[in-house]
Amino acid sequence: MTLKETFESTVFLLGAGASYEANCLISKAMLGKLHQAIIDIPQDHILYKDYRNTFIELYQFIRPSLSFQSDLRNIRSGGADLYSPNIEDYILIIRKIINKDYIIPEPLVGSWSERLMRLEIKYDNIFETYLNFIYEKVIEWITPTDNYKAAEELLAPFATLLKETNDENYHINIFTLNYDLVFEKVFNKDSEFPVNTGFNSDGLWDAKWFDSEDAKINLSKIHGSLDWYLNEDDTCCLTSHEVAFNPLNPDERKPHIILGFEYKLFSVDPFFILLQQFIQKLKTSRLLVVIGYSFFDNYLNNIIIRHLNSNENGRVLIVDPSWESKDNPEEAFLKYLRQIQADTSNMNMNNYTTLYSSRLEFYKNDKGLASGAKNFYADFIGDKCSKLLSFHHQINTESLEF
Repeated sequence: MTLKETFESTVFLLGAGASYEANCLISKAMLGKLHQAIIDIPQDHILYKDYRNTFIELYQFIRPSLSFQSDLRNIRSGGADLYSPNIEDYILIIRKIINKDYIIPEPLVGSWSERLMRLEIKYDNIFETYLNFIYEKVIEWITPTDNYKAAEELLAPFATLLKETNDENYHINIFTLNYDLVFEKVFNKDSEFPVNTGFNSDGLWDAKWFDSEDAKINLSKIHGSLDWYLNEDDTCCLTSHEVAFNPLNPDERKPHIILGFEYKLFSVDPFFILLQQFIQKLKTSRLLVVIGYSFFDNYLNNIIIRHLNSNENGRVLIVDPSWESKDNPEEAFLKYLRQIQADTSNMNMNNYTTLYSSRLEFYKNDKGLASGAKNFYADFIGDKCSKLLSFHHQINTESLEF
């Protein structure tokens, strides 16, 4: 197979774990840092100096409820220890309070309702202000402080591949659930090998831009990006790969991202089109490489399971070091997936729960190193993708035997 044929048959899906080695925090770790971040608010902070004690009170108010919710979901999943509190669930509760949703997360009842009302009377838009503070922290935690040096090391195999095969015609299709700018900062800084994120030369969203031959990497950011924002007429725009957020005036403009919402399927562009493109690319691919994704998105899981079960030649290669210590990773993963898909707490009543084990593969580093994104890229993208080519050959051989 040529590189063009290989990448036409391969789709990459990246979760938070794919950016972990670039020094971007995952959602669970962010929640662990939130309390200290509140305590560390400077006394002379231009925006939040008067809110420190109130933010601490809100944190102590919401955090136990979040633990309660996670424990309840674990019970509903058959007692498995699947769910643990994270920053997205925390933000979701704040949104519910702001929107005064009818379903208030247990146990935010009783005397707490009165305390909420007192806080809202004392501070105008207190929950919106608290949410802005958390947004600022989330952006900080997924923006590496090392000037993207670790990101360059992480993606070095891609950079080498692009340089060594510059005269070849191919496109790498990467779909990511992450908001960070890891790929953009590494590849767009000198514009030699720019990453195509679906925006035209004027910085306006245009799905047809993915048909451009100018870039070898098509990066589809299904849940949005730190450098996207909505202008006055709700057109999605790009900020030249700088964060679309002004901490001194957080209400002025925020990154256009799906963060802390109960459902991650938005029927507006660019989100809807990007998800449809993911589905279409799967139909023409034989290999889905999933890196650092926890499989907690039921809708996305349904897309993946339906595709694999209906395609006898399809395979999913999971890159996640948490599975390498299991005696039988296939059996453990399938049980884990069934439990997640059986969870009806978000009213997902018709999830696919069964994935054929013959479609499932796990990456394991041959040298005994951690089976994370960095070593996977070195193995499968390095040496002009020789291992990825061999993996496709293996799939083709198995299909012929079948």
